[in-house]
Amino acid sequence: MRLIVVGAGLSGLAVARTLAASAPAISVHVVEKSRGVGGRVATRRRDGVTFDHGAQFFRPIDAAQESFFRHTLPHDSLIDIAKPVHTFDAANRITVGDSVQNNEPKFVYREGINTLAKLIRPTTMTLSLQTRIQHITATATGYSLYSDHDVLIDSADAIVFTPPAPQTIALLQASTIDEIVKKQLITGLSPATYRPCISLSLLYAGVFDPDYYALLNNDRAHPVSWLAVEHAKHASRVPAGHTLLTAQLAPQASRDVWNDDDASLTATVDGWVRTLTGHQLPAPLWGDRQGWRYAQPDGRADATIMQSYEQSHGLYFAGDAHTGIGRVQLALSHGNAVAERIATHAGAHK
Repeated sequence: MRLIVVGAGLSGLAVARTLAASAPAISVHVVEKSRGVGGRVATRRRDGVTFDHGAQFFRPIDAAQESFFRHTLPHDSLIDIAKPVHTFDAANRITVGDSVQNNEPKFVYREGINTLAKLIRPTTMTLSLQTRIQHITATATGYSLYSDHDVLIDSADAIVFTPPAPQTIALLQASTIDEIVKKQLITGLSPATYRPCISLSLLYAGVFDPDYYALLNNDRAHPVSWLAVEHAKHASRVPAGHTLLTAQLAPQASRDVWNDDDASLTATVDGWVRTLTGHQLPAPLWGDRQGWRYAQPDGRADATIMQSYEQSHGLYFAGDAHTGIGRVQLALSHGNAVAERIATHAGAHK
């Protein structure tokens, strides 16, 4: 069986990894539009700083997944962030966070959270980066996927779609597949709408070392949803004598400043961060922005509809549109579950 996975985020990589282990006879080709794997599990390096500008950490959903992170995967650089997450409100009042959640693991890697995506990726899969699928055509034996100018990328017996629901809907609309199936799948995906998020990382000369790792807005009435202190993960993340803070903006604030130039955005967010934290550092040396247009799902796709064409048509779906919340651990778990169904339907378990 030949399988194409659309998207190299964690759910797509989890599909490929699980099949490599449980059904190696299935040939997996992962097609990704960007330059690397991981999607929002993303890390940047700039001027000696390492910072995570998408997902901030991950925590296991159960003992088996914790063992997977701590033992199955290479774990020499795995970090459990020691400092807690505190909360704040619209009036910038900071309070102690949830004690139960703060006692749970907050995993990340010394070299950046994107290390997880690199470790998850199986060596046996075929990976095509910087390849955007424009449309899909059903054939007598499966599907053919095309990029710009009708260039054939590959053909397969089945497809796993992992992009955010709006992008998957657009791809389905552009594709030549059974119209009844297409209409049903789009209906099933439609409840999964998304919130945008601008993530801005600010580098300062000087040291700000609070008693928390991060701050989480608890009343959804502040322009900043999340603020993280990068060196709280590991001292090597930031050069000595410097501080890097990553601010992730609330949905409406993200919309309001989405088109601001970098200098204006940096000045605006720096003002919000100063007022929130009370730090007295000089103006930031720079601000590094990332716009996540589909940061978090607001709803969940209809699982009954989305699974109804798996075995009959070879069309599978994975990712946060189907978990209803964007979490690293859920993306992995859902990708694993989809892969197990693929192997079962194909009769390919080893």
